Amino acid sequence: MHLEAFLYGGVSAVLAELASYPIDTCKIRLQVQGQVTDDALTAIKYRGTLHTLMSVCSEEGFFSLYNGFRFAALRQATYGTLRFGIFFSIKRMWNDRGGTDKNLPFLIALGTTAGVTASILTTPIDRMKVLSQSTAQTRKRKIVNTFKKTHSKGGISGLYQGIWPNAKRAAAVNGAEIPCYVFVKDFLTNTLGLEDNMLTQFYCAVTASAVGICISQPFDTAKTRIMQQKTHRTDIRVYEGFFDMCRLTISNEGRRALWKGAFPAWCRNGPWNIVFYLVMERFRKFDQWANQRDHSYF
Repeated sequence: MHLEAFLYGGVSAVLAELASYPIDTCKIRLQVQGQVTDDALTAIKYRGTLHTLMSVCSEEGFFSLYNGFRFAALRQATYGTLRFGIFFSIKRMWNDRGGTDKNLPFLIALGTTAGVTASILTTPIDRMKVLSQSTAQTRKRKIVNTFKKTHSKGGISGLYQGIWPNAKRAAAVNGAEIPCYVFVKDFLTNTLGLEDNMLTQFYCAVTASAVGICISQPFDTAKTRIMQQKTHRTDIRVYEGFFDMCRLTISNEGRRALWKGAFPAWCRNGPWNIVFYLVMERFRKFDQWANQRDHSYF
């Protein structure tokens, strides 16, 4: 395994998360509202991305948009490190053995495997992040105390609440975004003859973001709603899983509700991927220069 892929992937992911986190908070606020299964979330308070941004800033302060960022940073330092490290390490071994980036089914299978593996290992951190972002916080959550509190209420299953929707979402995102970036970049540079520069990398990142959102948004909505639920409460209807959540959501709110937060998700995912891949590509250049290589792990 190539440790550089893990290190550079983790650092790039944390920087990308910092740049796009406020939009992610807006996405989660939009996703959890309107649920008839929980009286506290039935009301439609936010009307869109800009309205959510303005409302949260005026009512809770600008830094409320960064509620739970410590969990997000920890998540990307683990989840981001694992999913990108696994993908690019195995891809490097594949290329060294004569494999090609034009093999899209292989790239999709590799991206899906890397995403599912990383998401299963880091689900507790992801749930802490969702809980911190989904509602206004009267005080900052401390990482250790939050884990202890959640564990005391629901045990290990409470920490891993939403693990399978999270894994499905990770499979959809990573099976689409990372392979799309690699495949499109190979097509633009090796087939069309474009230079491998920042503009080309920008095009690839935007394309990967759009494809990823189209495929993964229902899974992301399910993950957010299931993770956000307080399963210890008896006065709310708890979703039994991904398909139960989809059935109830479509029945109560319509099919479009599965794509709630799609626009802020794209607004967040676009900059996230742009920052991530541009930083990652700079690390690639640095790695080649520092180790005097004619190629990198990418």
